Amino acid sequence: MIQILTRLRQWVQQPTTLTGFSLLVGGITGALTGALSPGMSTTLLLAALPTLLPDNSTARLIGQVVTPAIIKEIDRTRQQDEPPST
Repeated sequence: MIQILTRLRQWVQQPTTLTGFSLLVGGITGALTGALSPGMSTTLLLAALPTLLPDNSTARLIGQVVTPAIIKEIDRTRQQDEPPST
């Protein structure tokens, strides 16, 4: 149990983890208050994902590969939902 808590503490102290938490809180807060557009909030939340994954892990590599595909899909969906310009 002590090892798990030690690893968790070390993970939380990483600068990338703190950046990820900042992006996560900013994206959620911006979406809830309406201060950010839905696209910007989504971008911040997706940018937070790879930074929250532990360093030197397969999960981090997967996150870096999958995130651009997710952003592209969200952008494509958003463009389909927008009314056509006249």
